[in-house]
Amino acid sequence: MKDFIHRKPFVFFYSVAFGLACLVWAYILGMEILYQSLNGPEFSLFQTFGTTQAEIRAASPVLHHHSDSIILYVATYIAMPIAFAGFFFPYAPSVAAMLTTGIGWGKDTLFKLLGCYKPIRGNLSMREGLKIYLSLYALICLAVVMIILKEQFFGDPERISGFLNHLGVIDWQIFLGAWFVASFFNQGALLEELGWRGFAMPLMIRKMGSPLIGALIVGVAWTFWHFPREIPPLLAGQQTLMGVFDWHVWFILSCCSASIVMTYFCNITGGSVIPAIIIHGMLNFVGGMFSTETVGARSAFTGESPIMWFICALIVLAIAGRDLGWKRRLELHGGDENDPSYAWSRPPNEAAAMPNSAKVPA
Repeated sequence: MKDFIHRKPFVFFYSVAFGLACLVWAYILGMEILYQSLNGPEFSLFQTFGTTQAEIRAASPVLHHHSDSIILYVATYIAMPIAFAGFFFPYAPSVAAMLTTGIGWGKDTLFKLLGCYKPIRGNLSMREGLKIYLSLYALICLAVVMIILKEQFFGDPERISGFLNHLGVIDWQIFLGAWFVASFFNQGALLEELGWRGFAMPLMIRKMGSPLIGALIVGVAWTFWHFPREIPPLLAGQQTLMGVFDWHVWFILSCCSASIVMTYFCNITGGSVIPAIIIHGMLNFVGGMFSTETVGARSAFTGESPIMWFICALIVLAIAGRDLGWKRRLELHGGDENDPSYAWSRPPNEAAAMPNSAKVPA
């Protein structure tokens, strides 16, 4: 197995991540069928879960204004333990990354992967890091302002009040709580990004020899990893194959665009996944402004959110070019072989020759 992981690390990683996602949704679908057989065809575990979440949000509107936070989901799982397996769906990519590095190269490499949670890495100073994070929030705020201005002058101004309510502007406590939770405790962002941008992104950049192509490949892989959650609503007749296709066209644009933005900010912070967690959280949070309906376990939305992130990606490409900050990342670590991610993405012959206990320069 170690030899296969050294030769095909991304294949092993993605197979485990996708397999875990399938197992989770097979369990959820099984529970839906079981509970309907016990309680009648009108009963839905999805609806019960949503109702429970709505009750928890109503009881603590400041803490739970952001509806996709891990805090809210854990509270719901405590109220409905039967649904706890759902926790392992967003966690699957990170679990897969930890298994790949741990089995393939041992605990030293696993610890280097976990080091991606540091907000700045390499020789990046705190001052430089703060500027990067402020610029990231500035980009996100600019995108939101542009959407609101577009709606004011070229769309339907009546939608703006809904946008502001979603963003928490109605109350300063809700606003601060929602943005903080969305930035750092969005369940998908916090649980997934160690896998996507921590493990897979530098691996694919080295494999493809292009940061832009690597970012796009991870974006596409990220998109289709979500597919198992489409199966229950397909089987239930809540959506059609054509509906899934239409949704994934927009979803690919959104994920690939966000992946470009994430790759740049992760690289210029020396390989930290915190920028990716923030961007992923804001992708879900801000995207909720355009939600039109709930389909199974996800929200359907208009094309405005993908287009917004596509424009952000174009801005990043205009600033950084196809390199997406990769050279800067290597400079921060004093060379490619000193970047911690080199431990799991070096050429297969080097990986096979290096014993598990060998130290990789930090």
